[in-house]
Order: sequence, then structure tokens, then C-alpha cells
Amino acid sequence: MAVHGGEMSVTITATALGDLQRFFEQLPDIAEQAAVLAINDTVEREGLTGIKRQMRSEVNFPSGYLESGNRLKVTRRATRGRLEAVILGRDRPTSLARFAEGQTPENTRGQGVRVRVAPGKTEKLERAFIVKLNKGQSRGLAVRLRPGEKLKNSRAAVRLADDVYLLYGPSVEQVLRGVADDQVEDILNLVSQKFLRQFGRLARG
Repeated sequence: MAVHGGEMSVTITATALGDLQRFFEQLPDIAEQAAVLAINDTVEREGLTGIKRQMRSEVNFPSGYLESGNRLKVTRRATRGRLEAVILGRDRPTSLARFAEGQTPENTRGQGVRVRVAPGKTEKLERAFIVKLNKGQSRGLAVRLRPGEKLKNSRAAVRLADDVYLLYGPSVEQVLRGVADDQVEDILNLVSQKFLRQFGRLARG
């Protein structure tokens, strides 16, 4: 079984089975059903949990951020005839305001904004401020450039007005892509263990 980190997703698939291939040769129907159960149970529980944990260790996503808004979710579950499951991360950049906890348009006016994108590392953005968007329903982090100044190291900045830009951090998809390879071995081991348990249970009837 293999895990692939693609441009937009992580795919867990029953290919390259190695020493488990003999189960498919001996009892293909039972092996297929065992693989469906093992892949889905892993991707919906420990696999997804482990990926979220590592993503949060690298990027300071707010509490509940990955769980809401379909930002990180299982988009395909394994079925008979298609033994793969897919975890998809949303590719929309994350507003830097998400990493400026406790700061408001009022308390950042003329003060700059402190952001913590990497856990434990705070950065002060001078001439930055929090703005209300969508009639006050959401917030953004904006910066005002000096005349002739250009943005540096910005991700998908959006121009609000002359020399004023909304700033963004990494998308969920970018962080997912970065941690996917580190999760491969653990996910493969879990799927293999669950496959053997399910196979034994189904074979006994």
C-alpha cells in the first residue's frame, strides 16, 4: 500500500502491496473487502489526526481552523474496485489575520501587528493593521507601503487601495504537501495492521 503526496492531496491506495499481495491471490474477495475497511478506517481516524498534528507543529493554525470550512477533509473513500482514499487540503491562502490572535482594527491602528505563523515565533509587521472585511463579517491583515516600496516574500497579496495590500500566509494545501511524505511510513504501517486484522476476521466468517 502506498501514500502519494500530490499537488492538492494525499492519496492512500492499495498498490505496491508487497508481502500482502498473497492475500489477494488466495482470497481476492475477502482481501479486497479487508483493504476497503483498513484504508477507510485509517484515513478517517489516525491518518487524518496525525497529519493535522504535524501540520499544526509547523504552522500555528488557529484552534478548529483545519476542522471547519472543508479546509482539510477526506474527499474519496475506498470502495470495491477502487482501493484508494484521498485527503484534500484547500488551496486558498490563509489570511495573516488568522495568525494575529487578539488584535483588532482598534488596537493595531498605528501600532503594527504581531503575527505568529510558526509556533513559538512571533514577528512584528510594521505599518500593518487589522481591517474589517465583508461588512464586518471577517478580518484581514493589511499593510501600507511607502512610496516606491514593493512587497517582499508575500503570498497572494491582494491590493485594497493605493499602496495598501491584504497579506496572506500559506494555504492548508501547501502545508499538507509539506508534511505528507513524513506521514507515509506511519500510515502504511497502520493500514497494513488493520488489513491483517480485518482479513482474519472476515476469513473466519
